[in-house]
Amino acid sequence: MISIKKVGAITALALALSIPGAVAAETTTATVPLNTLTAREQAVINFQNSITAFRTAQAARQAAIRPLADAHQAAITAANTAFTTAIASVTTQEGRDALVTTRKNAITAAHTTFKAAVDALGAKPTKPTKPAKPGKAEKAPKSGN
Repeated sequence: MISIKKVGAITALALALSIPGAVAAETTTATVPLNTLTAREQAVINFQNSITAFRTAQAARQAAIRPLADAHQAAITAANTAFTTAIASVTTQEGRDALVTTRKNAITAAHTTFKAAVDALGAKPTKPTKPAKPGKAEKAPKSGN
């Protein structure tokens, strides 16, 4: 047994297909994309993507600097430890001055080595700039009555 709903649907379909203008009208209409973005919206999306890329580059740079910073700190600690150990056995001012100079030179060398290694990594990643906000529409000047 065929229900009335099925008969009605078949009849409507037969009528729609039998009218050539109805089919032609459907095929000639222009299709408009459903998700069109304004320039501002696209700029915001691009900015968010560039922020993500910047954060990734920044994290990679920090990961590369961490072992350099650890080595730098280890060199300074070694210079300080050597100074502390040696100063206990020094009895003259000249010996003390020599140890202070040696320690100072070791720390300066550690700083110089660290700075050169960081500079060899290249420039820091530059932070992207925010997209410009759309300007407000200017108000018409009030007429003075």
